[in-house]
Amino acid sequence: RASYEFALASAAVVLNVDGGNVSSVRIALGGVGTKPWRSLEAERALTGQAANEANFRKAAEAALRDAKPQSENGFKIELAKRCLTHALKTASM
Repeated sequence: RASYEFALASAAVVLNVDGGNVSSVRIALGGVGTKPWRSLEAERALTGQAANEANFRKAAEAALRDAKPQSENGFKIELAKRCLTHALKTASM
């Protein structure tokens, strides 16, 4: 390879759905900070809620609510939200 490949944003989720509602969830984000981090805010926002795209997006918003981008990486906030929403949708199938 001529260069390294790495994710600009990544999400790891474990999602348990019972009766259409999220009974438990664990969320970790990567590529958006100096090290991967768990988002307790997103977990709290999603637990007990219906497992649907609107609530997945609300959880992503909660996860990145306090994000403070640097001069050249502001695009990563929206990228991370979309990445997390997609990961939650995939895990809920």
